[in-house]
Amino acid sequence: MLVAVAILTLLILLFARFLNSASTITTLGTKRIDADSSARPLLDRMGVDFSQMVKRSDVSYFVKTQGNAQVGNDQIAFYSAVTGYYPSPSKQSPVSLVAYRVNSDSTSPSYNKVERMGKGLIWSGASPTYIPILFLAPAGAPTTTIDNIWPAATNSSTSDSDYELVGPHVFRFEYYYLLTIGALSPGPWTSTNTVAIKDVAAIVVAIAAIDPKSKVLVTNSQIATIAGSLSDYTASMGPGQLLAGWQSALDGITGTPRQVISNIRLYERYFYLSPTE
Repeated sequence: MLVAVAILTLLILLFARFLNSASTITTLGTKRIDADSSARPLLDRMGVDFSQMVKRSDVSYFVKTQGNAQVGNDQIAFYSAVTGYYPSPSKQSPVSLVAYRVNSDSTSPSYNKVERMGKGLIWSGASPTYIPILFLAPAGAPTTTIDNIWPAATNSSTSDSDYELVGPHVFRFEYYYLLTIGALSPGPWTSTNTVAIKDVAAIVVAIAAIDPKSKVLVTNSQIATIAGSLSDYTASMGPGQLLAGWQSALDGITGTPRQVISNIRLYERYFYLSPTE
């Protein structure tokens, strides 16, 4: 009888340990799926916008350059042939102003989350009120840049009704370029006024996401601190080195619960641009 009880007890303990391990694995898998579910739609949306980017030498781009290094979370704004939020008058053009950012306004519900602007533009001359797509003013002191005309598209905390939340669990956004000459670059141009998009073969986007269950265990301030520990892309980095550096930085964080850090997921995707006509 005693032997039977001992064997039964041992079997119960083994089963309990197995059940606990299975539950842990299932929870981790669920959290990974949740993070993937947040990152994938964002990257797919970016893919559509980048594939329809207006690639001309006479329009403005707000992107990373040597004079616009964008320390921390990056921002990008460009014209794209996608549908946006149009003003009430007709004469809608097929072009929208598209922008991506991580909101940095600590009072906003979108703080530490990725937002997308899709501002539908009308044809030039169709309305005296609404701004159409603009071609660059003469070189030297161009005034028709995205930065000058739509400041909310180039500022991470300025509000605009055309921003929408597209990455609620993505808190770090970084990008760099694969140039047509085959080299990776954080920005080969001297300023946003000298951008030549024909130099770019692909825009490489890296993001960090956290699943909803892990996110509730930390404050927005802690999320911002974690994002700040993930370095910017530099010219010395090769393929995959940015994410490797991010993972190393996460492994070294000690002031945040490990169950949170271990559930942060990193992603990188190349968005190839069609050749400039």
